[in-house]
Amino acid sequence: MNATNLAYRTWGIREGVPLVLLHGFLGDSGDWEEFARHLETDLYLIAVDLPGHGKSRDVKVSQDNAFEAFSDLLRGTLYQLGLEHYSVLGYSLGGRLAMSHLAQAGEAIDRLLLESSHPGLEDDAERQARWKNDQDWAEQFRNDPLNEVLQRWYHQPVFADLNSRERERLMQHRCSSHQIEGLSPDKVGANGASLAWALEAFSLSRQPDFCGVLNRSSQASHYFCGERDLKFQNIAHRLLEMGCVHSVHEIKAAGHNIHREQPEAMAAIIRQLLL
Repeated sequence: MNATNLAYRTWGIREGVPLVLLHGFLGDSGDWEEFARHLETDLYLIAVDLPGHGKSRDVKVSQDNAFEAFSDLLRGTLYQLGLEHYSVLGYSLGGRLAMSHLAQAGEAIDRLLLESSHPGLEDDAERQARWKNDQDWAEQFRNDPLNEVLQRWYHQPVFADLNSRERERLMQHRCSSHQIEGLSPDKVGANGASLAWALEAFSLSRQPDFCGVLNRSSQASHYFCGERDLKFQNIAHRLLEMGCVHSVHEIKAAGHNIHREQPEAMAAIIRQLLL
């Protein structure tokens, strides 16, 4: 892996069906570990750290074309692994980057699997409001202690299904994974600078509307949503009605982060789709 590539980790059998895993904002490749255990006997799983995250913390691209630049980075990283064709599973931000990769390198993708992910905003007013919201959060990540920002972050409505124990465990994990060696998570701003950069670079407000890309693609796309995540259930079924995805899979006893909450159930469906 050369310096221009994304950090990654792998599970499974090298000759198995390749599935690329893209985590969400605040995550890293390790988020997929439990999920991967349910598929590693059949698949070759490659989880990358997104720019600004994990061991790709120092990987930066121009904010002017961040989505396209990420696609190039991903393609180069996978090419170094000898992969020219693969399926992609993206969660939340990772799903948005997966859709961008479909737009840029669709010929390389066999199946596109989207988990709780937004295809893009259509309205300029919505874009402006989202950009302001993301800038506000980015300023908090830059200027406030990471543990305090995460406390506020995980009390947003999209995470309302988390109970207090799950929320605390998740915040502790995020603090640990994004803490710079030698700095405590209550150090003002230092641990959150890369996250602030990523939040602005990959803001939903900067993202194209990928509905057209999904609709025109010859590759099969499948959408996963949790039964407790009403917002993304609505998005999923709207995409299905528009012909943008081929199927919707609503996972019971799950909220926004399905692969963490119900890894076995999600893995069972993916095995059917890919094998």
